[in-house]
Amino acid sequence: MAEDNPLLKALPPAVDYLSYLTILEYNLTAKQLPVLHDILQDTTLTTNIGWDLVHLLLPLLPESQVCLQDVARLGNPREVVLKVTELLEALTAMEEAEEQEEEDEDQPKDVEGSTGQTTGTEAGQLSKETTTSSVPSNTETVLPHDDQTKSRQLPSRTSKFCALLDMLAILHPRIKTQHPSRFLSTSLQPVLSTYATLLKDDHATEAVLGFIKTLAGSKRPRLPPRKSSTQVPIQSERTALSAPDPEASDNPVAPEEHALQKKLLQSFLTFVAE
Repeated sequence: MAEDNPLLKALPPAVDYLSYLTILEYNLTAKQLPVLHDILQDTTLTTNIGWDLVHLLLPLLPESQVCLQDVARLGNPREVVLKVTELLEALTAMEEAEEQEEEDEDQPKDVEGSTGQTTGTEAGQLSKETTTSSVPSNTETVLPHDDQTKSRQLPSRTSKFCALLDMLAILHPRIKTQHPSRFLSTSLQPVLSTYATLLKDDHATEAVLGFIKTLAGSKRPRLPPRKSSTQVPIQSERTALSAPDPEASDNPVAPEEHALQKKLLQSFLTFVAE
């Protein structure tokens, strides 16, 4: 019943926005995504919490793609852009950490304490192994909505990158400011860094080219989001519209801005082409 659904029962003003985010964090599953999609059509709510939903929705890709686009269309574009940029930087940091870990594993291990004495490191490892072996094999860590997360295969870095790039393509045209190139330059740097680690991935390249084409002013209508296995209804007028920038500037865009944005996109495209 809808009344028993925690996502609906706790909707503001029943609780404040921060408390509602906590409830979402502990109750959001793939099965709840259609419910969340309907909830996010409330522009006021999405403006206040949208930026903090992105990191919760990414692990639920591809089913969460529609909800991510809801956030991009109806959330505060300036706050969501910063969040997306932060998550792109995290993807790059994750790749660098994995590469460093592989390099460490390839290096020869330090041979010390081979005289029969157990070093502090070895003793710690032995203690850890002993502790691990004493834990029953059927013990499982209980996580929020673990019945969903344990059975799911986490999305790839490429899937996350493409989803975040799709969001940026929606977000940047929504930001109404005198100097939109400042937001664009802030986003392009982490996009470039993450894409550099995915150069051999055709899906990443296709996403980047689509992103550039959208921001360059293509007049073709945006394609509807891909259908997800959750059968979220995506063909409606309300899902086709974006909310206005709540912090929009009354001043017109500076005359030099168009040239600056064009130069930024051309430089980015040059890197992609090379």
